[in-house]
Amino acid sequence: MDEVHASKPDWRKAQTYLPLLGADPSVWAWEFARRGLVNDTLEGGDPAAPGRAPELCFVGEGPPGDPLPTALWRWQADGAVPVLSVQAASAGDPAAMDLASLDAAILVARTADGDQHVLISHGSRRLRLAVVEGDVLSGPAVFRFHLPPLGGGQRALDNLRRLMALRDTGRLVGSGDRPLAKAPRWLQILRVHDARQAGASHRDIALSLFGERRVREDWGAGSDYMRMRVQRLVRAAEQTVTGGYRALFGIRATGLEPSRLVEVWRSPAWLGGRLAGLFCALTFLGTSFSPTVPWHAACQSSGAARQKSVEPSRIMARVTAASENCRSPQAREPGEDSSLAT
Repeated sequence: MDEVHASKPDWRKAQTYLPLLGADPSVWAWEFARRGLVNDTLEGGDPAAPGRAPELCFVGEGPPGDPLPTALWRWQADGAVPVLSVQAASAGDPAAMDLASLDAAILVARTADGDQHVLISHGSRRLRLAVVEGDVLSGPAVFRFHLPPLGGGQRALDNLRRLMALRDTGRLVGSGDRPLAKAPRWLQILRVHDARQAGASHRDIALSLFGERRVREDWGAGSDYMRMRVQRLVRAAEQTVTGGYRALFGIRATGLEPSRLVEVWRSPAWLGGRLAGLFCALTFLGTSFSPTVPWHAACQSSGAARQKSVEPSRIMARVTAASENCRSPQAREPGEDSSLAT
């Protein structure tokens, strides 16, 4: 899939962006990063510019009922991700865990370097893991934790505790983090960026953010506070989409070459129980913006000149559902997207 299309947001309506208030930092980082990717393309920019996202390894839609996208960054860049090795467990090992057998919405993306990037989702709760040795889908396994770099890793340890609770209870517990206090301002910055890309003036933006009455009273009054506030938001938008999102959301620049995505597995719970057994083409629906750059181009681009076309990765959904839950392509319901079957 070389092009991805979705509805652009209506920047004049705040509700277009409201689902992002429940997003974790990995999704926020992607929302800003992909706007930088679009800017690079529209302006003929250098693919090696700060807005590029070589640390991104997977973007796709979330499980049924979740309006937020799935964004997985390489574990070397995302300090919140526990890094693990897995080994086959002996029979009856009390420390073992069979991730693929859990009744949970799980996605596993494998890259060409052999790493597996895992997302476990339950409503607004999400847990991201990285497996650098072994196969997390091979059955009951023992997990070994790799110590994080010196001076960091507290968030990774917190998520490791959540993985232990999932093994012990079968339930994904919350992270315990308070809601992101600055999320409303990030929404404003996204809206301002999208408004400027749509050709809106600073006054148009003020009307959308503050309402007609306040703009009528304050825009041309003796104080310039409203004009200056919009100007600050415009500058913040420009800085954030061109790489500032890294410091804002804890995404480290690694200097590594992008890693090619080769396989995606989704659990039956992720697929909603309807598409078990079908080979799936990855579709990025997003939540608020339609990039003109395909997501896999973002993963595969490096300092070299961008290729005009990128061969799609071999993306396969392997499922463990029983055969009675499977349907052949001929059994698809009328109007069902034919791109979901091979």
